[in-house]
Amino acid sequence: MKLRLLPIALSIGALGLVLSLGQCKKAEATAPQRVPYLPISAEHADSFSGANAHDHVAKIVAFGPRPPQSEGYEKTLKYLESTLDSFGWKTTRQTFRAATPDGPVDFTNLLARHPSAPDRPNSTPVIIGGHIDSKKLSFPFVGANDGGSSTGVMLEIARILSSDHPAAAQVELAFFDGEEAFRPGITPSDGLYGSKFFAHELGTRPNWPAIGIVLDIVGDPDFRTFHNPEAPTSFGNLVDEIAGKLEFAKPVVKAPGPIIDDHVPLQNTGLPCLHLIGDFTTMDYWHQPGDTLDKIDPGMLEKVGKLTLRFLSEVQPPSEN
Repeated sequence: MKLRLLPIALSIGALGLVLSLGQCKKAEATAPQRVPYLPISAEHADSFSGANAHDHVAKIVAFGPRPPQSEGYEKTLKYLESTLDSFGWKTTRQTFRAATPDGPVDFTNLLARHPSAPDRPNSTPVIIGGHIDSKKLSFPFVGANDGGSSTGVMLEIARILSSDHPAAAQVELAFFDGEEAFRPGITPSDGLYGSKFFAHELGTRPNWPAIGIVLDIVGDPDFRTFHNPEAPTSFGNLVDEIAGKLEFAKPVVKAPGPIIDDHVPLQNTGLPCLHLIGDFTTMDYWHQPGDTLDKIDPGMLEKVGKLTLRFLSEVQPPSEN
């Protein structure tokens, strides 16, 4: 991945990223109206299967490395499209070209909406996102946890919501390409390509979503799970409450500092976001050959999936003054 934990202060590069992304934030006076959100049934969380999510991760990992424009990435896209279609969701490839340190690269986000949603791209109040790509490294890096785990959780969420059309109609799934930087760390010009492009498109919609959720590196129970400190206080309090009931092996806590990940471009459009991510700073296999399927636990995927769905059953979008 290309994100970076900043426990005390933002590095100069990360600060530049936050500031540059912040320039696209809409002025309050011109902000469009947000689509109202109606909490989904709490019973959906009980249906989440960690085994199903793990099976998706296993199939994605079997495709091999999946950096942008790779054969593995294309195979992953086709698997997601086929799986989502079997659940009744409609998918759209959002393609674009962007400059990178390795020259121009063609990226592809995959967006999914349920047919029960109104036929308008601005009609869903919730965005659930996570990245598909694995980091391009000098060895075969499959990113089972770093990108694979969140993708598996999102696919299982799609299956569950498809049984409740009013709930599914409120959600847009965004599978991002190019979260990983081509160089070691994120800079204002390297990394978060897919989410930045999506956020730019989001800013052109006449109506905006009310809630964003971004998941990443959520499959290993041996590490803490962080939620973003800049999220609305009500989001953090609700996550703490729900996580306490789910009894994670390692605690779910507020991150000690900002983390640069795909939620940042979304937040900088003004979208209130919840970001859940495993403590990659203490994972000795982060961006190493050891990020393999054996690090992924079905029980951990299930807890994260249930946390996400219970959050959606209780959350209220923060009021805007």
